[in-house]
Amino acid sequence: MRNDNVTPRRPAGGFRDGLDATRLRRLALHALGLALAVVLHTFTAHPPWNSAAFAALLALWAGTATFRHVLPRPWPDATWGALLVGGAVLAGLSPTDPSAPAFTGAAGLFMLISSAEIPVRRTGAALALGVAGFVLAHEAAGGNPRVAVSVLISAVTAGGFGFLARLNALDRRTERGAAERRAEHAVREERARIARDIHDVLAHSLGGLVIQLDALEAVSIARGADPDVLTRVRGARTMAADGLVAAKRAVDALRRLPADIDAALGEIVAGVRAQGMTVEVDVRGEPSRVPEPVGEVLASLTVEALTNARKHAPGAPVAVIVSAGRDTVELRVTNRLPPPAERPEPDLPGGHGIPGMRERAEIVGGSLTAGTANGDWIVKCHVPYE
Repeated sequence: MRNDNVTPRRPAGGFRDGLDATRLRRLALHALGLALAVVLHTFTAHPPWNSAAFAALLALWAGTATFRHVLPRPWPDATWGALLVGGAVLAGLSPTDPSAPAFTGAAGLFMLISSAEIPVRRTGAALALGVAGFVLAHEAAGGNPRVAVSVLISAVTAGGFGFLARLNALDRRTERGAAERRAEHAVREERARIARDIHDVLAHSLGGLVIQLDALEAVSIARGADPDVLTRVRGARTMAADGLVAAKRAVDALRRLPADIDAALGEIVAGVRAQGMTVEVDVRGEPSRVPEPVGEVLASLTVEALTNARKHAPGAPVAVIVSAGRDTVELRVTNRLPPPAERPEPDLPGGHGIPGMRERAEIVGGSLTAGTANGDWIVKCHVPYE
């Protein structure tokens, strides 16, 4: 279903989507591995069919590494399995110098074992196919025992490092799960606190004001007050009653704001636009990949950033951009500042301000910055989550 409160997002699938520091490091490591495989392959001459098969494996490796962030889940797993089996078979068919295909097969084995998302059964099946392929190909090529030993060393080394990497990934997943649970608890507490503050301060004050205005209207009628006075009292009473309803709606929204960042932004934007603010929202990449606790924190940060923009730059349009990559998300809220002479302080006394927003970002392992740039006030939050 299309959300009319959020502008259409840019289609995911481009190479630059989610091109952050983590992905750049991964691409650099893949490029280093590919370069080493090519160098090893050039040391000795190979039959044309062998070189063609080896080039196909490298092309598959390069393509998957480049576009892994947009490929469906089985595709990368199948590629690493193909590298393992294909490299093992080519190593068996290269009785004089199996270093290049053995390295490629070892790379596939490492990536299969190191990925915590790939089931152990699938990894074991690929390993069994690789061993069988090497043995059969090695026998067909009139095998050399020394070749078998060198290939075995490559496989054991890759498997050992892959196992350590898998354990590390599982540890990170456990830590991330614990961090998400802490974040969920912190977000619930934050929502409850804000809801209590709104209810205790604003709702009670407005409720008392409505009662006082009702009493004032009754006294004015009894004393024969001017009709214009009665009209103004009734208008003020209506405004206070409407404000009380709006406050109750705000409390309800805080208690049931959707965890999905796309849906949450839709409700937030609908609310602030109803108050007269001009807000443009652009959700890019893959918002469905954003974990629930991270989405809740980003939603609360958006609410506070929009509230601050309304206080400090009333009438100025606000741009909200969420860029969700494969393993990181960034929130950016920008509003034009008034002229320097009219600018209030960024943080109002009595509020949590930027330090409180930064603390919420740090709960889910993120970072938050806020400041001016070219006449704009920019709040930016960056959260890695994989």
